[in-house]
Amino acid sequence: MGKEYRVSIATLTDYHLQDFIRCPYQFYVYHIEKISTQENWRKMVQLVVNQVVSRYYKLPPVSQTTKKVMELIDEHWRVMDVRHFESKIHYYTALAKITDHLIQSLTSGKNEYPPLFLYEKFHMNIDELGTDLSLTLDVAEWSTNSFIIKKYLIDINEEMNVLFIHMISVFCQKAFGRLPERIEIISLMDGEMNKYIPTMNDVSDGLEYLNIIKNRIQDPKNYLKTDCLTVCNSCS
Repeated sequence: MGKEYRVSIATLTDYHLQDFIRCPYQFYVYHIEKISTQENWRKMVQLVVNQVVSRYYKLPPVSQTTKKVMELIDEHWRVMDVRHFESKIHYYTALAKITDHLIQSLTSGKNEYPPLFLYEKFHMNIDELGTDLSLTLDVAEWSTNSFIIKKYLIDINEEMNVLFIHMISVFCQKAFGRLPERIEIISLMDGEMNKYIPTMNDVSDGLEYLNIIKNRIQDPKNYLKTDCLTVCNSCS
């Protein structure tokens, strides 16, 4: 009606923030207007990755092999529809890259102990944000002095790295009273792993960062299309 209004944010979730950073316009269509559109390949593949990683870590160490990773990928990839991808070449390229880099990441070291957390979703109120914060911890492994957080993503950019470093730092300090010894963010399309050692500065910086993102989400004037053609190919 031509009036100014702000979007109410009850909870900041990691997957909402990912979508907003990737494309605010898509975020508005999917999460604010609730317009259902065809699932894009990235979300579908991320679901397969989550299932494969979760089942792999639940196996006894003797069964955590390259062959088992391939079997798990084959089992879960069967539900994938080639029509979700840009082309058949894109479909098979994604399958090959995800398989290769998942094998490299999962079998690079022996897991003697079960993970501390495995795809567990945490939810808590953050006073400094004036809202709740929801975060799924993919894999948290014990370390010598603390724990290591691993995040498995299809692809990442610098903004996505910053988001998860800040979210994980803030959440772990507020929820557990300590920071992880290390944060590892794995990009499965290119095999890149970003390792980061958080400090208390990341907590204060993270609160400031999340407040900025929250204010941007609340203001509909920020819901503009991105210039990224790879994102817009799947846009409504």
